[in-house]
This record gives sequence, structure tokens and C-alpha cells, in this order.
Amino acid sequence: MSQSGVIERIRALLPTMPGAQRTIAELALGDPAAVARLTIVELAERCGVSTGTITRFCRSLNLNGYAALRIALASDSGRTGPDAWVEHIGTSLTEADDIQQVARVIADNIGHVVTEAIANLDLAAVERAAGLLAAARRVMVYGVSGSATTASELQQRLYRIGLPVWASTDIHMALTGAALMSRGDVLVVFSQSGRTREVVDLIAEARSHGVRTVALTSDLTSPVARQAELVLATKVHPVGFSTQTILGRHAQLAVLDVLYIAVTQRTFEQTTEAMALTAQAVQPHKLDNAADTVETGQEQH
Repeated sequence: MSQSGVIERIRALLPTMPGAQRTIAELALGDPAAVARLTIVELAERCGVSTGTITRFCRSLNLNGYAALRIALASDSGRTGPDAWVEHIGTSLTEADDIQQVARVIADNIGHVVTEAIANLDLAAVERAAGLLAAARRVMVYGVSGSATTASELQQRLYRIGLPVWASTDIHMALTGAALMSRGDVLVVFSQSGRTREVVDLIAEARSHGVRTVALTSDLTSPVARQAELVLATKVHPVGFSTQTILGRHAQLAVLDVLYIAVTQRTFEQTTEAMALTAQAVQPHKLDNAADTVETGQEQH
């Protein structure tokens, strides 16, 4: 096995791995670059396993030790050239395509992804999640890396309609907030892969205080999905772009849209009043017409 294929090898062997090794594999698949930066002791502590288990995990991948695993993971996560292009963009576009082709493929694929995401969505779970959010005493939203953007989007929407909600992308701050939450509060997490250790730990902390938990993830069999009380699936089949990167975000946003509207339906009077008040508050900062835009631009010059 070449070192550059270690992630594919881990993914292929994952279903047959013993429980302790499976924990290592899930963390490596969720964030290979982060694992590559850890010492063997740090990885053992993160996974709750012995260093011997990590050594056996490496041998199962035909690697001669943990140093070789770190090199292989770093190589996989930092690939350049054609391999990196296919992993991030897919095969529907090439570096030689003109902008018209790029625009057409993006439009077609996003439309497909949104349709598929909504078709596969558990609407009963969405309704339960919307009910929890509408009645929540406090709401915390959490996401890291690419999912942080979607988490922030939900926080801004709920905040504008008057819900007591805040968002965090720092795990220490999030865990601190979760420790102070209690029954009547709701935690919403975004994790595209469903295999980010910090998200799993945050859900566990929140649930230990009686907090209701909702997860948006693409993998219903992932540790995040198994830990959360309610799971809203954002899984789509790749159609040229990597599900984990470009298209996955659109699936998240489509599910978020359905959830948000369901919440506003349950808080209709509060939402209507809040939207009117917030619109009035920012109105003085809106330009009334094109003439104002031109005048402002001239003044700035």
C-alpha cells in the first residue's frame, strides 16, 4: 500500500476493525491533518486507548509504526496536483474548462444536491427539532471548520426572530457554555463528516446536564449521529464535486432553511414582531435609491 492511499485504506477496513482501533480510525478519517500533528501519546489520550492499540492499528494498515502513519496522513491531507483537484472539485470540471462550463456544472449539481437533501430529510425529526428550538430557554449552536459558517447562519437567523441563541467555534468556550446549560436548553451542532471528536465531546457534556441535542450531519452512522438525540441528515451522493466540501455546504443550508421556517411557524407572532422591529432598527442604514448609492460613492472618493 502506498502512503498516499492510507485514508482510503482506513475507510475500507473500518467496518472490520476492533472497537478501540475503530475509534482511532474515525478520528483519522474526520481530520487526518490534525491527527498527523499529534504525538502517539496525545492520540492515545484523545481516543482513550493505549499506545499499543495505536501500534496495532498501524500494523493493520501495513505501516511499520506511528511515525509512518503520521507521514501518510499528512501526505493524504496535503496532496497537490491532480489528486487534490479530484478530491476537492471532482471530475465534472477540469482546470481547462471555461467559465460558462463552470457556471453550468455548479448550477446543475447544486440543484441536484438540494433536491436530494430535501427528499432524504426526516421531516418528523425536523418538526421535533423545530419544537425544541421554539420552546427553548437558551440555544447554543456549534460548528468548526467549514460547518462553522452554517452554524453562524442559523445563529443569526434565530437571533433576529428573538430567540436567545449564541454560537461558538471554540471548543473550550463551547464546553464551558454547555457546562452552564440545563434542562430547557437546546444544543445544535453541525458536523459534515460526523466524526469530529470535539463535537462528540460537546454533545456528551450537554446531555449530561439534561440539554436536548440536535445534530446536522451527512453520516447517520457516525459518532456524532449516535450521540445526538435528534439527527437531521444532510447526506447526498457525489455528482462531480466532493460531498465533504462544496456540495455538502449546500445540503446543510437546504436543511437549515427547512428547520428555520418550521421554527418561525411555531413562533409566528414573536417572529413577525421581531422582524418588524429589527427592520426598523437598521432602516436608517439602508440607501433609498440608486442616486444615494452614487452620491455616497462620490463622497467616499
